[in-house]
Amino acid sequence: MIGKLLVLVFVGGGLGSTLRYSFSLWLNQDGIKWIPTMLVNVLGCLLLGTLLAYYNKEQLSSSWYLFAAVGFCGGLTTFSTFSAEFFLFLKDQNYIAATGYVAATIVLGIAAITAAYAFTGKLIN
Repeated sequence: MIGKLLVLVFVGGGLGSTLRYSFSLWLNQDGIKWIPTMLVNVLGCLLLGTLLAYYNKEQLSSSWYLFAAVGFCGGLTTFSTFSAEFFLFLKDQNYIAATGYVAATIVLGIAAITAAYAFTGKLIN
């Protein structure tokens, strides 16, 4: 059973990643690199919010949720997952956790990129 679930996530993720890359190629013709990323993030959030609502109302099976929400939306943009997790904190009125999650994700993400870039830059110079 777990193998089938992993395949659903794998196939959905591949399709989402392919769409993200295609979208980027299509919209990057004018050279503004951040616009495709922002649009895909918003599109992914709209889709994941819709899927989450259907899943929570038990109108979407767990298999379809894994394929579409975890796989496809995860491949399309992890920002949608970040946003959904933040939304769930707010929905549960867990404002301290919501604030900590957003702050930690942004600060640690930027710190990790900075550290990796600096470390790698020293290795390749």
